[in-house]
Amino acid sequence: MRALWSGVIRFGLVVLPVKLFSATEERQVRLREIHAADSGRVQHRRFCEVEDREIPYEEVGPFEMHFGITDSTGAPKAPLVELAAFAEVLEQVDFARCRRSDAGAALVVPAFLERGYPYSRPADRPLIFTSLHQGYVAARAADLAVGLTREADGISEDASLYLLPATRQLTTRTRRALARRAAEGATVYLSFCSGEHPGTRGPWFDDLDGLFGVEMQLSYGVAEPIEDDVLEMTFTKDFGGIRAGETLRFPVAGNEDSRAYLPVEARDAEVVAVDAHGRPALLSRTTGLGRTVLATYPLEHMAARTAHVNPEQTHRLYVALAEVAGVARSVTVESPYVSADVLVHEDGRRFVWLVSQSGQEVAVCPEADGALHDAGTGEPVTDVTLDPYGVRVLELR
Repeated sequence: MRALWSGVIRFGLVVLPVKLFSATEERQVRLREIHAADSGRVQHRRFCEVEDREIPYEEVGPFEMHFGITDSTGAPKAPLVELAAFAEVLEQVDFARCRRSDAGAALVVPAFLERGYPYSRPADRPLIFTSLHQGYVAARAADLAVGLTREADGISEDASLYLLPATRQLTTRTRRALARRAAEGATVYLSFCSGEHPGTRGPWFDDLDGLFGVEMQLSYGVAEPIEDDVLEMTFTKDFGGIRAGETLRFPVAGNEDSRAYLPVEARDAEVVAVDAHGRPALLSRTTGLGRTVLATYPLEHMAARTAHVNPEQTHRLYVALAEVAGVARSVTVESPYVSADVLVHEDGRRFVWLVSQSGQEVAVCPEADGALHDAGTGEPVTDVTLDPYGVRVLELR
């Protein structure tokens, strides 16, 4: 037997060699259960009470705890009932053969999120990511079908609306591509953010002034702090569905560097909205067949840095941008707590998905570019009541 340890014990001049051996050996004792009445062997079989069949060991999942979907008697709990109902919905719409409807709007993913450039730093990436995420949330609250276009691949050429939320860094190639797409008829929206680090304030792409028709008034590139706790953006002109005189309010957040606005003067742009101090907050510039729109406040970044903020009012600005850009929304609902989207089956059928983000019951009256019908029964539908965090699927004909 091999020793586990070898050594010596010393007593003055006396040295005693010592070896340590295991005192026991691991063994398995196999016991068979028997039927006391006739000594027959007892078998344990794995039987699924939901599917009413015996299942192999490979299909056995973890032991049921408090989070299980069946109780101790095998009866389904509420989550299992909901899963079964949702599985029926997926079968009704033949989900595996559906795709998202075409998106007329695109969120631009800056290459600085994925690549290292001179004077950029990995610490900038969380701000880029969270602002993009908040921009997507606002687009969904606006019932706006939106896709992602990566700057690293070259921006897509088929979008009518380009969204650049809380953006400071762009490559020159992308800046030129956006200017060209605006001249061809697209709408390019950018909200400016100075960043969360003091060493890299101000815009880091070529000719922001020329792209948006403004003249920056930054003092030596130092960020201008936002002193208000709430940004009040009051519209001086009609913009999409937002009428002159309306005010959108946004909670102000960020650190001492990012809690800043971009002071500008309009040159060949028009001021669409001002802040509470009369300074330009939103400007629009016509260029060729399209336009560029500049928000001088980091709306999406401020929302991303505010706890429990959604739904906030950036979605109303996105709705207006979609209307200005001519981006069609196949289905809309009034409540920002309910998102609406459309999946298209390969045979041409369209299915509207209404998803509630509210912990309360919500009643909505969807408006669509066709008639809505129950996906299962085919009955016409006008009003929909959604359970807390509920989902309803309708067919759009």
